[in-house]
Order: sequence, then C-alpha cells, then structure tokens
Amino acid sequence: MYRILLFLFVSLSAIAQVPRTIEVRNNCINQCNNCTDAPAGTVFEIRDVYPATATYLWDFGEGGASSTQRTGVYQYCTPGTKKVSLRVTEAGITTVYGPQDVKIGALPDFILGKDANDTTLMICKGDPVVLNAFNTVAKPGFPVGVSWFPKGQTTDTIRVSESGCYSVVVTDLGSGCAAEAKMEVKICGEKPKAGGEDGWDFGQNVSLRFTGGSSTPGVGRGPMRTPAGVAKMTDENNDLIFYTNGSRVFAKDNSLVATGLNGDSTTIQGVAILPKTTCKGCQAEYYIFTFQRNAAGENQIYYSIYDRKLNGGLGGVTIKNQFLSPAPSAERFGVAVGGGDYYWLQTQDVNSTLLRTFKVSKAGISAPIEANAQSPATGNTASTHFSRDGKVLAIAYSAPPSNQVDMYDFDVATGKSTYRYRIPLANSPYGVEFSADGKMIYVSMQGIPNSQIWQYSIASKDSTLMQKSKSLLWSGPGKIGALQGDPASGAIIYVAFDGSSSLGKIVNPDISLQDSTRTVRASFVRNGLNLAAGSTSGLGLPLSIVLTPKPSSTPSIQQSCDGTTYHFKVSQDLCDPIKNDRLDWKIYRSTLDPNRNADGVLVPLNPAGTLLYSYTGTEMTYDFKQAGDYVVTVAISNACLTNYLLDASEYHVELLDPFVLPASYTFICKEDGRIGPSAVPPVAAFTYTWSTGESTRFITVPKPSGKYSLEIKEDASGCSIKKETQVNFTTNPLAVQKQDGIICNDKPIQPYVVQIKPSPADLQISWQANPGIVTGWNSKDLQINRSGLYAFTLRDNDGCELKDSVKIDDKCDAILIAPTVFTPNGDGLNDVFEASYNWNETNANYPKSRTQVISLEIYNRWGEQIYSSKGPEFTWDGTYNGAKVPQETYAYIIRYQAIDYPEKGIQEKRGAVVVVY
Repeated sequence: MYRILLFLFVSLSAIAQVPRTIEVRNNCINQCNNCTDAPAGTVFEIRDVYPATATYLWDFGEGGASSTQRTGVYQYCTPGTKKVSLRVTEAGITTVYGPQDVKIGALPDFILGKDANDTTLMICKGDPVVLNAFNTVAKPGFPVGVSWFPKGQTTDTIRVSESGCYSVVVTDLGSGCAAEAKMEVKICGEKPKAGGEDGWDFGQNVSLRFTGGSSTPGVGRGPMRTPAGVAKMTDENNDLIFYTNGSRVFAKDNSLVATGLNGDSTTIQGVAILPKTTCKGCQAEYYIFTFQRNAAGENQIYYSIYDRKLNGGLGGVTIKNQFLSPAPSAERFGVAVGGGDYYWLQTQDVNSTLLRTFKVSKAGISAPIEANAQSPATGNTASTHFSRDGKVLAIAYSAPPSNQVDMYDFDVATGKSTYRYRIPLANSPYGVEFSADGKMIYVSMQGIPNSQIWQYSIASKDSTLMQKSKSLLWSGPGKIGALQGDPASGAIIYVAFDGSSSLGKIVNPDISLQDSTRTVRASFVRNGLNLAAGSTSGLGLPLSIVLTPKPSSTPSIQQSCDGTTYHFKVSQDLCDPIKNDRLDWKIYRSTLDPNRNADGVLVPLNPAGTLLYSYTGTEMTYDFKQAGDYVVTVAISNACLTNYLLDASEYHVELLDPFVLPASYTFICKEDGRIGPSAVPPVAAFTYTWSTGESTRFITVPKPSGKYSLEIKEDASGCSIKKETQVNFTTNPLAVQKQDGIICNDKPIQPYVVQIKPSPADLQISWQANPGIVTGWNSKDLQINRSGLYAFTLRDNDGCELKDSVKIDDKCDAILIAPTVFTPNGDGLNDVFEASYNWNETNANYPKSRTQVISLEIYNRWGEQIYSSKGPEFTWDGTYNGAKVPQETYAYIIRYQAIDYPEKGIQEKRGAVVVVY
C-alpha cells in the first residue's frame, strides 16, 4: 500500500524530515527538446507519496501554464528562471511545494562541420585535423564549459589523427543546460574493427569475455562480488564499456571507477543500465538505475550517470543517486530497446498492479507511462524480462498470492503493455528468459528438494496451446537463479546456480521439446561452463540490452549480368567524399583462398596461374565463355591510397544459353493458351519469373491478347535474361487472307491455283474433300480443275480451329464460229448458213449456255442487205425474196452477248461466206 501522509498536528521536527522540494530534469531547451520540432518537456517530480485520491495542481510559472497530473511535464519555449509550485490536496488538507526557482537554459546549435548535415570527415592516414567547438557558431558570451568525447579534453579545439566518433558538449555553467555537436572521423583505407569483446562480471569474482561474436566465453577472475543484482553495458560494436552491482562501478579493464551508488545488489534485477541517448553527439553517457529504500522501507527509483569522457576515456560517474520517481516499486527493473534512439525502463509499483514505463530518449527521461498489470506485485520478487526484439514481456511473480508468469505484448513504439495470458507455476519462479526467436520461454523455479527449468511455447497467443506445450527441461539439486541468453546471438541460455563453480546452459533453445520432427531439440547441460578457479556464481546474471552494431560502410564488388555478359562495379567510393581515381580489375579462373592474406584481405587461390582477364576502368564488363568458378578482384587508387585491394568476390558462373521463347503465339477459338520457352539452359538451379508473377516454366494465359515476359535467373550468381512474347487470341476470319476466283468448266484447263495466306504463317491447313481438287490438300496453294466451294480448316499447335472457304465460280466467255462456205442445194447437207456457239446444245463440251445471239444480217457485194433475223432462228437458206442467190461471196454481221459476262455488252462478229451449188 502507498504510505499515507497523515495531515494531523505534528511537531515541527517531523515536518522538517520531509523537505518539500521539487525535483527537476530535462531543463534545457536544445536541439532535442524545444517548441519547434522536438517538444518533450521539462519533468517535475516530488519525493512524497500520496494516496490515489489526492489531487495535484502544478503552476509552471509561465503565462498561467498548469497541469493536474501527478508528474508535471511542461515544454518551455524561452529560457530564464521560472517560479514553479505544486498544490497537493488530500482529505481537505492542501500541501504546497514551492514556489521554487527553476533555471531553464538554452544554447545555440553548435556545429563541427560546415553545416548541420556535415557530420562525417574523411582524412588520409597521417594527416591530422583540428576540430573547433566554435568554428561555425560563435562562443556564447556567458560562462560555458567544454568537454570533448572520447578523452574529456576541455579546450575549445582538439587535434584528431585517429578514426572514431568525436563530439563536444558545451554547458551553460549557470543553468547546467548543454548542447552537443559531433564529427565522425574516418581514415581512408582503414579496415573496419573486428567483432567486439562483450563481458559478464557477476557472482564472486566471475569474469566472462565473449569475443568475436562467440556464444561461448573465455573465463577468468574479476573484481566483482555480488550475490545477485548486476548489469553491464556495451557500445555499438559490442565492446564492454562498464559494469556495476548498483553500488560499485567497474570500467572494462576491471578498474574501480566509482563507489557509493545506492543500489541493492541482493535483488535479482535491482540495477539496470540504459544509454543516455545523445542529442547531437557521440554516445558518451549512460544512466545507471537503482532502488533505494526510504524511511518507510519502500524502494524508490534513482539514477546515476556514467560518462565515458572521464579518466582519459576510461569513464567514470559524474552524477550519483539522482532522484527519479517516488512511487514505491517492486525490486526489479525491465529494460528494452525501443527504436534507434530511445529505450524503455519498466517498473511495477509494490502491492499494486500499476506498471510504470519510462521512455529514455535524447530528450531525457520522460514522465512514466502508466498501465495496469494483470497481477499485483506482492510477496517475494522474481524477474522481469523482455524478448530480444522487445515485443514480448514476461513478469514472474512468487507467492503469495500465487506462483506465475504473466505474458504481455509490448509496443516498442508507445511503451504500452497488453496482457496476453498467464503461465501458472507449481513452485516459486526466479528467472525467465526467451529463446532468440522469441517463440519459447524458459522459467527457472526454486524448489525443495530440486530446482527445475520448464519450457513453454509462446509462438501462439492461444493460452490453451501454450499450456499444452509445457515441458520439463531439467530437475535437479542446487539453488537455481537467473537465466540469460548469450550476448552474441542468444543461441545458448546460461543458468546461474548460487555458490556453483559452473554455469548450466540450455542449448538449441529455439526448438520445442515436443517437436517430434526434430532429432535435435532443446537440452540442458548442468555443468555447461566451468568458471575460473576461485570464482563462483551468485543468483544473478548481468541485466542488459542487445544493441544493433553500426553497419560497415566499406565498399564491395557488385555484380549484375545479362545472360553470359557480366558487369562489375564497386558499391561506392572507397573514401567518400574522396573520389576513386583508378580501378584495376582482374578475373581469375579460381576460388577464394580460405585464409585471408597478411593484410587481412580475401584473395584468390593460386592467382599467378589462374589470371584470365585484366581491365582498368570504372566498370568491368566480361562475356564468359565457360561455366565454372571465378574470382574477381579490384584495386582502388585515390588521393590517399594506391592499389588498395578490396576483398575478392567469388562467383559461380552458369551460362544462360540457350533460352528460346517464341516471339508470338496465336490461339484460335480458345479462352486461354499455354505458353513457355521451347529451350532452356542446362543449369542445375534457376528460377522462372513471369510478368504475371508465376514461377513455372509453362503458364496458361487467358484472353485477351497481350504481351508477356519471362525472366530466368540463375540462383547462385543472380544472373538473369528476360524475353518477351506476344500472345494473340482470335476467332476472326481475317486471320486468313483469301480471294474467291473464276474458272471455266467448258474447256480442258491447266490446274487452277487457289491461294490463301494464314496469319500467323505457321498455322496448319487442311482442305475439305472436293472432286475438283487436283493436289495441295494441306497447302496454302490448292490446285483445282473445276468450280465449286472449297472449304478449309486452320489449326494452331493446340488444335484450335478456324473454318472458312473459297468460292470458285464457273464463268465462260462467249464463243461464236461462223462457216466460210455453205451449199444450199437441197441435198440435206450444209444447206444453211448458221453460226456455232456454246449455248444450250446438249453435249459434253457445252453443258450450259454461254452465248446469246441477238441478230444475223447478210449483205451482197454491193452492200445491199438481203437477209435479216432477230430470232428466234438465226439461219440463212441462201435465198433472197424466195429465189436462190447467185453463187458468190456474201458479207454477214452477227450480233451476240456473253451470258456469263453481261458487263461486256453486245458484241459483233463480221465476216464473209461463199455460196456454192
């Protein structure tokens, strides 16, 4: 319960024991705490604790600004001395705090470069540079202090010849307000630092060092002596900076740099460390959070500040035991990474369900974000732990009232916790830890006669599934303590045993004990790590957060390709903004040497005997002729360096040839069609990617017509080729060009050729049976010898059909033949003059009429018409006016018309006939 202040008549001495002082933090208007673009606010607290029914009224001393919250927060826009007061009313009695003078400071935005964006400086090795705190922005006219990171110099300028982050803090000595500026100095060609050396120091003189990203540490002895609580902090390269048990602070070299902190090392999580996030400088300062009991025996939260600039860069404590929160808290801190520049500190009020989450950011420590836990913190405390990504929170509770672990989803953006479910326990829990992937949780429980470790799957948010996953990992003697994943990857979870000369370890912690598909599952090794002689574990392991290392900016060889043509370039200038002057490329028919050379560079095996190609230029292009393994190197020269060799890159080249995708497809009378390459490269592993998103060699595409592309990509090298095809769908007769024709059936002719032009040209053609076909049944050129309707079918490769026909009409020209002599002597032979023509005579040559005679005229030698007929008979018997004409020559005119070609009009045939008796 909250300690209730009794506002009765008390002695003056009793009142004097409770100084009514307002605690202030974040009292600086700067780049990260201002009214314009970074409102965060100054935070005000009091140390006294009042019942929940109390009311609060803050006066921030500026234009009537006020607040009714327990913790006052106000964003000042102008510096100066503000008179701040608080009135607390409870049970009709009002207690007044202040007015208290609060100095709000402000400093300009200092810059070490030419402008605010200029925060990186590249120099040549051996060419030092001078950094000036007031090079761009003038030094203020009031007293200020100057302090440089990392060595703590207090001069206005420093001379820099080594790479690293350099920053200056300018402090207003009157208000304590500070402003920062930084410069990242890089030395051209300097190799990135190798993996850091993290460390755990705990128990009685235990000192572990994790080097090069290893999950298994080297063991040694150190100065730390603590029964439980301990915390440590690393830099962005995962190098240990310092560690503490809440009262004594040690630097990374194990030297004692501070004592007198007010923490309690007997609690499992009674001390925590978070970065004091820099506003515009290098990460130099860190908060050390501790609990200290007040006169009523309640834990209240304090912080101290560790500054790496002290002691020549080794570090030390500048501020000790600064009051943070009056709320009586359970003896455990929870810490999590929020984003790239803020963190979360979580506590729970004792005998209460209230969770308090403080945001630790570049603006400072916020007022607490309050939320309700599912269970009150009563009885003995156990641990609080976040998953490695900070998105799941586990809070362990010991009886009374019950033994349990409550699971929450944690919003790393807002600091809000949302209850998920409860894990009931048979015995008292001590430590909790997540697997690296956050899907498993392990709980250590102290019991008589045996301690235990239980595994639960929390991959699902279904509490029933979680309960079914419950599995006993280990049971055995010894007083078990904290669980902690290794700092490198969490691949091993280490287990503390009080007074033991070894740590236990959980291996394969990501794998469920109930996963029958796996031959290797989570297991426990009791003596998993033997400690150095004379050192023993306590109950606690170092509480810490996992920081993301800064990415390397070293250039690398980049490769792209089009089929067999490869392109190589470097990702960036070696020493940006210093430009690359020259790039010398080489290709070797080889593989990488498994060992780096003396300069630490990856090179090819047997370079002298495997050199294939050399080139000088910004980008190298090469057309490989053979598949196989190749190594590419590049040496860079610039204003600082000559022939700086990058790490070589190895490529397995597969030739993406042949790759044949038809240029077009035509599907007739179909709703869809199957398309795909007719030939692909003989490569073991490559992928297909169609423009539709499909990834198979052949795909089925629907109407309508359109273009489709297919890219094939060789998996090992990433090389690819893309081709395009046009897909056509048609039911239109215009898919074939044709022309009807004319033939005369009356006379023997050479075969007539019927031509069609299908589109596309590769369609299959078949002609329907017809007696007029001579040859060409499956050809676009059909030979026939008579008129008729000639039907055909076009088919594509899938058998889709288009049916059509060509009409060949029977049309003949008029034929008229007149005799040159006739004998009208009555012998019945050749007695009349009559023209022959292809009309309606019944014979094989003229099955139908082709000629229509219109008139016949006969003239004598003097031009006198002696006979005329307009039908129906067109014969002359050789008489004129009933008498036989003389034997001589007579002229005739026959007028006629072609029946099949009426458009030719009336035609004439003129000639002469001889009459003979």
